[in-house]
Amino acid sequence: MTVTGSAPLEKTIIKYRVKATLSMDQVYYADTRVENLDQLRKQYYQELKALNIDTSKFQEKEMEYFSLGYQRDGTILYYETDSKELAMKLLKTNLLGVQLQFQVKQNVSPENNKIALNAALENAKAYAMELCKTINTELGNIHAISSNANYNDDWTSYYADYQEQLTVNVVYSMN
Repeated sequence: MTVTGSAPLEKTIIKYRVKATLSMDQVYYADTRVENLDQLRKQYYQELKALNIDTSKFQEKEMEYFSLGYQRDGTILYYETDSKELAMKLLKTNLLGVQLQFQVKQNVSPENNKIALNAALENAKAYAMELCKTINTELGNIHAISSNANYNDDWTSYYADYQEQLTVNVVYSMN
C-alpha cells in the first residue's frame, strides 16, 4: 500500500531582494524632464541617497531587461539585504519609470525539517491505518519512503498567506 502524508514546513526569511525595473517605456509619454536612461537612473539614485541607501550595492542586469521585450531603453537593478527595514525603504520609493518587485530567500532549519518530516509520516500512517481498517486488514512495516526536496536557496515572491507543505510517500505492507 502506498500513501501520501503532508505537514506544514516552517521557513525563515534570511534575505530580502528588491528588483527595480527602470524603463523609458513608462517615462516616454509622461510630462517629465527625464530624457534618457542615465537621467532616470541618476534621479532614482538621488531619491535613494536621500534615504541613506547605498546605491553602490545594486547589481545591474541589463540583458534581463532586454529579454523582457521592452520597446525603449532601460535596465534592471537588484538590491539584496538582510534588513527588512531597508527592503521596505527601497519599496516605498515611488518614481515614474521605476517598477519595483519584492522577493525573499527562505531557509528551513534542520530542526523544522525534522518536525515537518515526523508530522508528515504520522499523517501518512494515520491514513494508511484508516485504509486498512476499511478493508479489514492490519498495517505492516514500512518498505520505502520518498519525499519532496526542500530548496533552501531559491528566491521566491513574498506571499504571507502561503504555507508550504512537506510531502512524503510511504509504502507499507499489509498483514
